Amino acid sequence: MIHRALRVKDWTCDFFFVVDGRNDTPAVMACLYDYGADEATAMQAFKIMDEGAENCGFTASNQERRRSLSWIGPQSDGKQWINTSVHEIVHVAVAIAAEKGIAPFTEEFAYLCGDITQEIADILCDLACDRCREHLLSQEK
Repeated sequence: MIHRALRVKDWTCDFFFVVDGRNDTPAVMACLYDYGADEATAMQAFKIMDEGAENCGFTASNQERRRSLSWIGPQSDGKQWINTSVHEIVHVAVAIAAEKGIAPFTEEFAYLCGDITQEIADILCDLACDRCREHLLSQEK
């Protein structure tokens, strides 16, 4: 599992990549509970992780604490890594935008999505490339 913590517009974001439901569930769930997730959200995240299906991800945000957590499980190929990652990035951006009063469909919202993406771009590039992904994952073990 790869973890990247970042701050965007006074918002704390934790991204977990290559989450293995069998091995990584305790760490991700601990972070989720630390964020103040309610039981329904935690159970939804746990269920998705426990299924261990490819091409899954999950995002939960706590507006009061200005925090978001995203996890992305194993993906079928590089294109799917980009697809699922962008999907989860947008969930985080929507949470931040709602708290900051940033309207969707605006240039400011587009920049917000770009700011988040830029913070994790090195990981996304490595995960999108088959050869790079194999190298990255071998280093994480």
